[in-house]
Amino acid sequence: MTQTIQLHRAQAEFRASDAMYRGYVGGRGAGKSWIGTYDLLRRARSGRLYGVYAPTYGMLKDATLRSFMLMADQLCFLREMHKGDLRATLGNGAEVLFRSVDDPERARGPNLSGAYLDEASLMDRAAYDIIIASLREGKDPGWLSATFTPKGRSHWTYEVFGQDNANTALFRSRTRDNPFLPDGFYDAVRDQYTTYLAEQELEGEFVDPGGDLIKRHWFDIVDGVPANAQRVRYWDFAATEGGGAYTAGMMMAYARGTYYVCDARRGQWSTGQREQIMRQTAELDRGAQVGDVVVWFEQEPGSSGVDAMRHTVQAMAGFNIHADRVTGSKDARIAPFAAQAEAGNVKLLRGPWIETWLDELTSLPNGRYRDQADATAGAFNKLAQGARSFSVHQY
Repeated sequence: MTQTIQLHRAQAEFRASDAMYRGYVGGRGAGKSWIGTYDLLRRARSGRLYGVYAPTYGMLKDATLRSFMLMADQLCFLREMHKGDLRATLGNGAEVLFRSVDDPERARGPNLSGAYLDEASLMDRAAYDIIIASLREGKDPGWLSATFTPKGRSHWTYEVFGQDNANTALFRSRTRDNPFLPDGFYDAVRDQYTTYLAEQELEGEFVDPGGDLIKRHWFDIVDGVPANAQRVRYWDFAATEGGGAYTAGMMMAYARGTYYVCDARRGQWSTGQREQIMRQTAELDRGAQVGDVVVWFEQEPGSSGVDAMRHTVQAMAGFNIHADRVTGSKDARIAPFAAQAEAGNVKLLRGPWIETWLDELTSLPNGRYRDQADATAGAFNKLAQGARSFSVHQY
């Protein structure tokens, strides 16, 4: 009951506010998109034009637009959906445009009476600046609402909504305030997050990462790994030889509830050099380890990624190698590893690679490099998913 009251109070205060620019910040699953959509439907006036914006076209189509249509239909507010130009007509004649801001310049165009930014913290500040200049339809000033999960005090959403600026207001809710989530949802997600990520993603707090994603003192250094451990070597490729990024290959093992980071290979290599080093490393891993070492590498998107994947698999003939089509943000992919590390379930096998690896991972998410971090996340996630149960792919 207390959770329901807290959630409804935050939503009611948001709807009742007369601030021109309003932000609704909260944890994942806290009901942000619901309140943003409902607020727009409630405030839409007859004959006026409104805009709904999402960070990418994929998010617009798969999340924002679906939520809007579901609620508008349930409330009998939707008269017609014009899918060709992503435009809805409501029952009172108000029109709503749906746009992505992958390129903020796409937000330029018509004058609006109101705008709703869904997942605003994933948008560039430039999109916000362009959209607020469009809030000038008719003689009345337009309004803007934004819903988002916080991304720290250095992010533009905090600068705009979190500092008591004129005509601006901020409202909050936490994931656990939403009584309509599935049973156990909060606890299941919390178990996969570090303290820092939980404060941001579940509590809806503006916290500055500043290298706080992963801490040095979480890791003990050991001199050996159990002989029966499952082992994975995961490669994250750099785009160009000698460029700013590195190719990194992380070896990780798992045994009896503990993960062992065993070795790192890192360099700025050409494609040919990289494949030679990958094969040489696989030979050394095979000779030094007990049991099979599964090799994974991140596959780049698109047709060029498919061609490159096939070439790499052919170059590694004779080894148990797999291509990995990753999804989600880099920070989200490493979050489960960080949670296990914070709990004391990750050890480091003594070696000269440790200091460089720790320097990189403890600088996340703001450090210059994250190639070893991405490879570490890949290796951990494959072990956690039972990577050894996969058979060799045939191409």
